Amino acid sequence: MPISNYFIVKILNRIRLLSIYEEDDIDMMRYSLQAILWEIEKALFLFLLFALMGRYDYFLITLVTLLSIRVNAGGYHAKTSLGCFIFSFLMFFISIMVLPMLSLNSIGIIAISIFSLSVTIVAAPICSPEKQAIQGKEKDLNKKITSLAITLVWLALVYIFKEHTYAQPVLWMIFLQNAQLLLEYVRRRDEHVS
Repeated sequence: MPISNYFIVKILNRIRLLSIYEEDDIDMMRYSLQAILWEIEKALFLFLLFALMGRYDYFLITLVTLLSIRVNAGGYHAKTSLGCFIFSFLMFFISIMVLPMLSLNSIGIIAISIFSLSVTIVAAPICSPEKQAIQGKEKDLNKKITSLAITLVWLALVYIFKEHTYAQPVLWMIFLQNAQLLLEYVRRRDEHVS
């Protein structure tokens, strides 16, 4: 993201001037700064877009839903920041503006919930390749359990408050998160087989 990249370069150059960190340490700092600042910048741009559409409140509730799940479950990671922004925009737009036009009854909510929980059990967590190299595999089970528990809480709230205006966008965001999680899981599995 353009604004974040400007600040990341400035911060890392200042750190290099201290001459107390190895380049590997600075690379880890770069990754952390990118992860945090790019997400903040992306969220601000998306907030502005959905505010212009009169849907900032829907954006905020689906953002909280997505972040609470994705931080542990992981998923698809675009190769560029622009690709990430476009993919994120499409996920929010579809979950807020498109899919809620479909009429869902209790059976539909339960079916989407079963799909989402099943995908979380099978596929979570999926980290970016950079994060996987830093973190290793030891936290995978904790992340799977946490993402499963958080998804279950959100789905229970959706079912309890299914008539609320935010219920369907939250449900569809959970569905889309798990759909892309499943696709990324299959893609990576197929890469390892080839």
